[in-house]
Amino acid sequence: MAVSRAPELPLLPGLLTLPCMLLRALAIPEVWQSPHYMVAPEGSSVNITCSASGVLLGVYLRRSWPEPTNVIYYEDKKEPTVDERFRGRIAFSGLQRNLTVTVRGLRQSDNGVYMCQAVTMDAEVQGSGTLLVVTDEAAGTYQETRLVSAVCPVLAISFFLVGLGTGAVCALRTQVKKLCCRKDKSSVSVVYEDMSYSCGNRMPTPNEYQ
Repeated sequence: MAVSRAPELPLLPGLLTLPCMLLRALAIPEVWQSPHYMVAPEGSSVNITCSASGVLLGVYLRRSWPEPTNVIYYEDKKEPTVDERFRGRIAFSGLQRNLTVTVRGLRQSDNGVYMCQAVTMDAEVQGSGTLLVVTDEAAGTYQETRLVSAVCPVLAISFFLVGLGTGAVCALRTQVKKLCCRKDKSSVSVVYEDMSYSCGNRMPTPNEYQ
């Protein structure tokens, strides 16, 4: 007596891993950071806000340039870790999902790019970064003017390139539409001419009753 075997399901392992992959993708956080740049005089204070989605273990604020430094590490309901160079000058507001870090008593050595970084079980995701420029009180206006004059051309070029790309896409779409319409008209003309030719060359049928 032959024993029937259960049908093989080659797709079953893939189907079982798909929900796990989706759950893992949903667990990867998105990070938003503001502001993008700041110019502040020496001795003043600035705020950097880190917002993140997903299930978080904690949040870093790191300085990535010119010298990599972990400024703080923050977890809800735990004592935050603060780098010794910033100790006594850091204040926190909010929770790790929407954390505002205040840096007080700014120094020239605080110049740099600061990154928010959200930590999960599977990944660490960085924000867009905040450029901090600390100026002397006497040279503050001059430094700010230089920074603005350097940033404005970059923004102008970026907007120009975006506009140029948008215009090229619109022009391409218009050309494609024209080609499609021209092709449809050509097809109709060919069919009409073929019908006219066949009708004009049809031989008259003689009347057999005449």
